[in-house]
Amino acid sequence: MKPVFQMFPASGQLRLATQAASGLAPFDVDSTASSWFLRVVAIGPTVPGGPKCEPLGGRAPTIELRAGTGLITAVPGSPDKAAIADETGREVATASWTREPTDVFTVQLDISSPDIRTWRVRITNNDPEELGFVWTSAGTVADAQQPRIVMKTSVQVTVRAGFATEDIPVPVANIGTGTLTFAEQAEADLGAGFVLKNLPNSVAPNACDKLMIGVTPASGPFAAPDQTASHVLLCNDPVDQEKTLQLSRRQEKAGKDHKEKDGKEDKDSLKEAGPPEAMLATPPAGGPSAHFISPELRPDLSESALSGEDPGTGQGEG
Repeated sequence: MKPVFQMFPASGQLRLATQAASGLAPFDVDSTASSWFLRVVAIGPTVPGGPKCEPLGGRAPTIELRAGTGLITAVPGSPDKAAIADETGREVATASWTREPTDVFTVQLDISSPDIRTWRVRITNNDPEELGFVWTSAGTVADAQQPRIVMKTSVQVTVRAGFATEDIPVPVANIGTGTLTFAEQAEADLGAGFVLKNLPNSVAPNACDKLMIGVTPASGPFAAPDQTASHVLLCNDPVDQEKTLQLSRRQEKAGKDHKEKDGKEDKDSLKEAGPPEAMLATPPAGGPSAHFISPELRPDLSESALSGEDPGTGQGEG
């Protein structure tokens, strides 16, 4: 049995530079269907850390279809329609697209001659900016509305008695063609000492939000074995790998030992280096030699028994 929908690419997004085109990507169409739908989302430029989290609203991509080995035909925006012919030149369908504010383009394929044939789509980025693309194929618009979550799936933390551990934000982006919805409950136990403190109800295509994850305090002053857990988020992203959090919590000894150790290291470093006023500074080129002891701390030798000695006479001479 064929899947209700297909999603492309298999993971992530296809990034296309300006005027770059994808290959001809095949997609399944029910051989008895009189209509079919593609939904294509244009994902805006990326910024450090991930997607920009808003639709660009730039130039529409060129979406082309091919029935069997017929001519590749560009699909126009509605209300215009393009006739799609097979390899014999016979018209087998018409197609057009509509655009949503989220930069999702819905292609409606009205099939006049259902048959077993290979359908293909090609996408060209017409915007000056590099864009990403994700697309779905399904027999209804509802089935073609599929989210794709993007987030950092690894969460690691170290706890210690006497030290507070702040909640951990986990940004989530939706680069799919449908709204991402969550069914998790606040304060849900994620395992390994992690708790889901807060989360959005939904995230639209081309948008971002975040999860807030709390960490249980240290259970005592001593180190404890590391705790690990995997948690599959309850959301409508169909791919488990994309929505699975890998959690790791380490408990170290209480802070007292660390403070004592740090303090000892500070004293040892002072012992090796000496007090600040005894540090040897490098004199400027051609300047007098620097003293180890600053002038105001040097002893007064004017009354010393050595005051009358010839400074040119050194030890061992005479």
